[in-house]
Amino acid sequence: MIRPLTSEDIAHIPRLLATEQGPCVEPSPHLRAVIENLMPRLFVDTPHADPEMPGLVSVGDDGALTGMIGRITRRMEFRGRPIRAAVACELFVDPAHRSKMLGVKLLKKVMAGPQDLLFSDIANEASRKIWTGLGGSVASWYGLTWVKVLQPAQFGLALLRDRRFGKLMSLGHPLAALADRAWRPNRNRLTQLGPVPIIESEPLTPELFLEHFPQFSAADELRPIYDRETLDWIWSRLDFMYSGGPSERRLVRSRRGEPLGWYVFQMTDTRIVRVSQIVGLQNSFGLVLDHLLHHAAQRGAVAVSGRVVPRFLREFADRRCLLRPRSAHTLIHARDPELLDAFATGRAFLSLFESEGPLQIWIKSGLAVTQCRNEGVATRGTPHSEIMLEPKQVPFSEQSVCLLER
Repeated sequence: MIRPLTSEDIAHIPRLLATEQGPCVEPSPHLRAVIENLMPRLFVDTPHADPEMPGLVSVGDDGALTGMIGRITRRMEFRGRPIRAAVACELFVDPAHRSKMLGVKLLKKVMAGPQDLLFSDIANEASRKIWTGLGGSVASWYGLTWVKVLQPAQFGLALLRDRRFGKLMSLGHPLAALADRAWRPNRNRLTQLGPVPIIESEPLTPELFLEHFPQFSAADELRPIYDRETLDWIWSRLDFMYSGGPSERRLVRSRRGEPLGWYVFQMTDTRIVRVSQIVGLQNSFGLVLDHLLHHAAQRGAVAVSGRVVPRFLREFADRRCLLRPRSAHTLIHARDPELLDAFATGRAFLSLFESEGPLQIWIKSGLAVTQCRNEGVATRGTPHSEIMLEPKQVPFSEQSVCLLER
């Protein structure tokens, strides 16, 4: 049986997720702490929750949960009219039930919901095949990442560390730093930065964000609708996405005080800057990007990376940014072909703020649970090292994929 996810289901989800490790494995205290303290903020205690668009769970004959899929409602508008949008995430099925195509049934049920737009932003290849097999699409423009390399040798080490060669790679840091210093006098165009733009910047506050966002997204046919409640809900997660320090939010102004755009980023412990959002007007985006790159270089970043903004592709190319497909797909589903066309032509505003990216409970979950404790939220269990379980990435059975591709 498939039914709406309720707050009472949260306590049973850790046992469901633990089935990935074996049918009789008990969930760890840390897994329980993460689910019971962070998941309600993702699926239950969310701004503007729509009772007609809840997450879903599947239940076996014995009453135990056998699968789940989350659905987060988001306020958006298309050509000036409000639409109902939702993000599908955290799709997981008990391995013992995957042969029944339960994951396909859960996703199909969500797609048949009343939302005008459904999208998923952190989908693996198996999920892409299922999504498109059910009539969904891939938003190719929004699956591109730009990377500006600032310190080539140290960036290479950072990539190896991200691939879990960590402690061994730390031995190479002095040599990599020396190589980058030797490289600097002969730096080629790939790593060069343009002149420092003669502009000003200041901290981006929620008030400034809400005041100026309409003008920076006016050229987009599809764009989110922000208010203070939604913004606080998203920003409260940004500071513990990565352990390299708190997020930075800078509003960039001309010397006459005119707002040109802004950027929001976090730095990883390997000193790679991850840009969550960057905005600007058609004639000012390049200046905002230049300011970001110089600011990141001053902070000691080895590289800067973010999602490509399709209508500013030229600005990224002019600065010798590398373009590559993201490791995860951006998937969309809509019944209105004009909504789909907005993604196909790059006229949809979609930053990491709009997806589940900054809200993922698996990103630095220990830090997140600790912050809950600091905020006075009661936690169960003790934060330990990062858990390895990643429900979003659990593959569906190959049988399900083959059936969908026929």
